[in-house]
Amino acid sequence: MNERQNQDPSEAGRRTELRSRIRPLGAETADEVFLPFLDLCFNWSMDQPRVEVDELLERDDAAFYFKGWGRNGDIAVAAYAEDSNASDTTDKASADQDLHPDIVGLAWLRLAAIDAVIEKSAADTADDATTEAGSRFTGYGWVAADIPELSLAVLPDHQSQGIGGMLLDVVCTLAKMSGFPAVSLSVADGNGAARLYHDRGFVTVGRNGASDILVRQLK
Repeated sequence: MNERQNQDPSEAGRRTELRSRIRPLGAETADEVFLPFLDLCFNWSMDQPRVEVDELLERDDAAFYFKGWGRNGDIAVAAYAEDSNASDTTDKASADQDLHPDIVGLAWLRLAAIDAVIEKSAADTADDATTEAGSRFTGYGWVAADIPELSLAVLPDHQSQGIGGMLLDVVCTLAKMSGFPAVSLSVADGNGAARLYHDRGFVTVGRNGASDILVRQLK
């Protein structure tokens, strides 16, 4: 008996309903859509000093993850609230700002800019601390030029409902369909989200400061 046959009918119905609320975001998505979820990614621990949104807007490492959305390789999927009427909206470009309060979870992928990767490679080859300090940011979970980094967050009131896992499955499926060989991410020590990633096939491939770098192969 396979997993689907063994699944409780009510649980199968719940997953189907949840999947129906997950939709891709377009290249024209406004910066404001990402900010509540970027905030959660940077401020996942109450034991660490909080980084305010105004500061995130000024930081190069934060800007890397959302500024200029719509670059080659950008993929994002959103989970909408149960009463969202987003599917009835036809003018997506003008509706983003009105709809983003209905988004309760977001998963998105971004490649490092190729010139930043070249700078990083040159710094690593030179083994020069000055060169490395001046190189552009390529992401906390960067592993390779052709592997996008994943960011994922769910609003607190909607956590522990399976939304994160569903978002992860959908965004990885889209990444595979787009031809990416794998996706990567960075998860800090003590972050309980690590369990979700390991359960979904991510493995630890390295360290970046106090964080593990994880990769999930897609091929």
